[in-house]
Amino acid sequence: MGLGDIGYDHVIAATEEFRRLGRDTFLQRYGFGRARSYEMVLDGRRYDSKAIAGVAHGYATGDFLRAADFSGGAATVARCLRELGFVVETGTPSRNPAALLARLGKLKVSRGPGNPAPSRHQPLSLLWAISRAADERPRLTSWPTFRDEVGPLLVEFGLPNAKATPEYPFWHLKGSGLWEVRGIPSELAEKMPNARTFAELQPEAGFTAETADLLRDPVTRLDAITTICETYLEDIDRQALFAQTGLSGYTTAGGLLTASGEESGGAAVDEYERGTGPAPRREATRSVIVRDGTLARRVKELEDNRCQICGTTLRHLNRPYSQAAHIRGLGSPHHGPDELQNLLCLCPNCHVLFDGLEIYVDTDGMVRGTRGDSAPRPLRRDSGHPMDEAHFAYHRTLCNLNALTSGAADSAAHDRGRETGRGGRRRGRSRHAAG
Repeated sequence: MGLGDIGYDHVIAATEEFRRLGRDTFLQRYGFGRARSYEMVLDGRRYDSKAIAGVAHGYATGDFLRAADFSGGAATVARCLRELGFVVETGTPSRNPAALLARLGKLKVSRGPGNPAPSRHQPLSLLWAISRAADERPRLTSWPTFRDEVGPLLVEFGLPNAKATPEYPFWHLKGSGLWEVRGIPSELAEKMPNARTFAELQPEAGFTAETADLLRDPVTRLDAITTICETYLEDIDRQALFAQTGLSGYTTAGGLLTASGEESGGAAVDEYERGTGPAPRREATRSVIVRDGTLARRVKELEDNRCQICGTTLRHLNRPYSQAAHIRGLGSPHHGPDELQNLLCLCPNCHVLFDGLEIYVDTDGMVRGTRGDSAPRPLRRDSGHPMDEAHFAYHRTLCNLNALTSGAADSAAHDRGRETGRGGRRRGRSRHAAG
């Protein structure tokens, strides 16, 4: 029996019944076993493709097919569902962070003639897609959007003399098992379509539902970014790269303002640059995270308002003054918890250095500088102040991700200096740090 009578709405009806009954009841009712090779993916859920096709046939014709009534596989069920616009995946999907990171570390990247370095097209595209995940934007994006946003990244951060061809990562990232492309008919999918076909068909691409689900976890997301950068983009200025890929939030551990984020347009000045009037004002609306003031007071009391890093005790307005600093920052993209185990009591100077990834706490509880230019010192710990090592590990990963050796920073600056011939824009100064 053929599957040609099945339409899109019939498949949707079958998936709705699947969800309503549950997988086991659905399969038992219609005489199917669990899928061995092919699963249909829709809105983050996985469905046994052959069972869905058999029940969809029933909704279309009144004849509900059982497993023995027709054959499954790539040429029948998978092809039918894909032609209707559904995603059908083969093999065992990556369901855990370790498998995700392993796949990211083994991308099938090309190497150009005479250049042994791996192409950066796929890694840069993945960073761009991860930034969308961090911003909770749709996981699939249209070809024009991908071309217009990823193309400039390939120009600025691609290998020297490499041609920027966004159509290649848009299509070939499917080989990673973490990426899907929708909207290309099966008869055109045997080899990569050309850019003209992409423009005509307007396909969409992005992470698979399982990959997107894994990347919702901030720790996994940071590990994914680190894996990509350390494996394929080691000699690129991370701050410039993150600014262009939408990952600027990963250049600090908290909400530290950078020079590029400072307000512009101050008060009028005379020829001696002295103010000639009051500073201007403007209205602004902000969305801020509501912190638990009780926790902040608690950590300050436990540490007696003394900085846990440098030991300084400050006074302001005749009162002790200290700041409650989160080890793993609150809000996007870190989404650290507001809990005592995620808090330090710091002076303003050490707070800025800690958030700015200039210092970190190692696995032995020693505070070290990321540039390697200061002697380590022990982190003060009150016996009643619990601190979670997982939060320190997250902060250390951020420090490693942003650390650049002098040679790497110089190389990155040299690459960006090719802007005249490649249409780039000159960036601000690089951050030099010891790895």
